[in-house]
Amino acid sequence: MEQLVFAGNGVAYHRGMSAVLRTPGAFGAAGGKGGAKPGGAEPTTPVAKGTASGDLAPWGDANDFPQQVLAAMAKSTILKPVLDWKTRAVYGKGIVYGKVIGYKPDGSEIFQRVNDHVVKEFFRKSNLSRFGFEGIQGLMYFANAFPELVLSNDRSQITSICVQDTPYCRYSAQKPGEAAPQWVYISANWPEAKPGDEYTTRVPVLDPYYDVVETLRTDTRGFKYIYPLSLPSPGQALYQLAVWNVIIKSGWLDVAQAIPEFKKQLFINQLSIKYIIEADLRYWEWKYPDWAEKKEGDRKRIISEELDAFEKTMAGTDGAGKSVLAVTMPDPNGGPPISVFKVTAIDDKIKSGLYIEDSQEASSHIYTALQVDPTLSGISPGKGMGAGSGSDKRVAFNAFLATHAFHQDLLLEVLNLVRDYNGWDPELEFRFLNPEINTLDKNSETTTTTDA
Repeated sequence: MEQLVFAGNGVAYHRGMSAVLRTPGAFGAAGGKGGAKPGGAEPTTPVAKGTASGDLAPWGDANDFPQQVLAAMAKSTILKPVLDWKTRAVYGKGIVYGKVIGYKPDGSEIFQRVNDHVVKEFFRKSNLSRFGFEGIQGLMYFANAFPELVLSNDRSQITSICVQDTPYCRYSAQKPGEAAPQWVYISANWPEAKPGDEYTTRVPVLDPYYDVVETLRTDTRGFKYIYPLSLPSPGQALYQLAVWNVIIKSGWLDVAQAIPEFKKQLFINQLSIKYIIEADLRYWEWKYPDWAEKKEGDRKRIISEELDAFEKTMAGTDGAGKSVLAVTMPDPNGGPPISVFKVTAIDDKIKSGLYIEDSQEASSHIYTALQVDPTLSGISPGKGMGAGSGSDKRVAFNAFLATHAFHQDLLLEVLNLVRDYNGWDPELEFRFLNPEINTLDKNSETTTTTDA
């Protein structure tokens, strides 16, 4: 049995001495170029006290935060469609590779695509279009993504990459002094899943902040690893929080969801708000000669039964096209016949736009939290609905892409790691192809750029 067991990050455990050995930078990158000096210290990583107990770092109080978010999305006509639109917009035309051969006077890159059969084969084997879309999706929906790297049997190459679905991933409990959690547990059964059960897989985690290539070469925990990605969220030590989640905590999402439910009930029970029904008192005395002697409870029962029969005829959409019998009775004083029921229509609040303003306000708050101009993803629910002009869309779309370069760069970190680990050309760069909408006076309605 080997006395020295390496755990990665320049850390090893000596069985005989029961000691932890820290040797940052001592192993180097096998086959790599020399000259780089090791850092004098590792980056500081704060560890939240609540995550340092047990095997698992729960995501939320009940370890079901992603599942709760998905449930909230399922009831919103805006959240999930707009997040899907953001994913597609940031993904653009996908990931390409090439070299920067110069710079324009304005400082922008001159990016030239190249053809490399090794890189091309890696893209094909990894289904890189899926990797790109799923990685962006995890960042947009949850601000956390979990790319997975697979090594060759001799550990000399990263053979493929993929992305694990974010709601299925949980970190192991981070111990004091650890730069990153040691493991990610993957299961489709959270929050009921447990580390070690037959449906839960444990995959080692790499620290993305500290010499990942060297760490991966010396790590012996397995042949597949998670390279965690996240959008920085102030005050979050482990799982990051998507900025749009404020719409859930603020209560505006509840307001937006309550309005359609209320209107649904209005449509089902239209009679209760569309008409005032008046029954002449003399009708009851005429139909029931002993009316004056009946007890109050009996009178209420009789009136209720009569109105129930009337309501079945009039209420709801099923009442459309039915015939209604107009009941009259003779006037005891010899006057004209008396109408038993008088139905008076009141203002139809549904047609006049009940809660339209509230719906618009709630929608406005949701779009603000999502950081998307409503003209880009469709129309904003409300009375004065509109999709905006073509010029509005062009400016908003180009501005949107310009502010999401970091999301693209973050995901491309994984490919930079593959390039360096596999010994590809160090000048090779990876970019997302970003379509930009032009004005109508240009020869083409769209232009493709590789600014990332």
